[in-house]
Amino acid sequence: MIVARVPSGIPGLDMVLQGGIPTNSALALRTEASNYAEAFQQQFIIEGLKHGFPGIYCCLARPVSSIINAMKHQGFDVTEYIANDQLVFLDCYSMHKRTSLMGVDKDLQDKIVTVIEVDDDQMLQDGLATAVERMPNIRGLRAVCESVPGALTGRTAVEMMRWGRRAFGDLRAFQTVVLHTFPIGVREELFSLMAPDFDGVIDLKIERGSDRVRYFLSIQKMRMTVVPPKMHELDMNNGIVMLKTIEKIT
Repeated sequence: MIVARVPSGIPGLDMVLQGGIPTNSALALRTEASNYAEAFQQQFIIEGLKHGFPGIYCCLARPVSSIINAMKHQGFDVTEYIANDQLVFLDCYSMHKRTSLMGVDKDLQDKIVTVIEVDDDQMLQDGLATAVERMPNIRGLRAVCESVPGALTGRTAVEMMRWGRRAFGDLRAFQTVVLHTFPIGVREELFSLMAPDFDGVIDLKIERGSDRVRYFLSIQKMRMTVVPPKMHELDMNNGIVMLKTIEKIT
């Protein structure tokens, strides 16, 4: 069966995934906080923009200005995409409209959607609806939700799972790919409950040795894709994270 796929934005990963990420997929990225994890999320969004796919970036762990600047460091200025509503930032981090705009270019400040109470299901739902409504076309939409269980601390695992289903379920009809980040070691019961709902699960792990730190990526599952049980070492060059080698069998 031929499966429609889209590029991941991570050099070397699409070959492992037999051509890219299947469309209409909800992915979980399990990771410790690191520059590699942040670059993975940013490259995923940037790659979509390069191919004409709109993006939503739900900031739960960092302010909007930090992400915009990090993308510039990767050599990709998203200013025009924000101005044209091809990339919408949903700020669930700052908890106040004034602080959510700090560090953002004045001409772009009215483009930021601020959610002042992240544990309020209706505010989250309304914020996402506002972001979608601004976009002239949502086909092929990519969305990133940072540090889901680390931010939504006032919600039970069941409540968060239900919100995720409501918030993104209807978008699957538009060939979307949604990436949720789950910090390893934070509310593991939530991930265990939600894991069956995800079409793909990717682990990004850190190995700390006496002489250096190494980063590895492994794919636990991916819809309609046979993935060998291997860990792939990662490298970073000029802010771009990429697969370096196939290191070992998991």
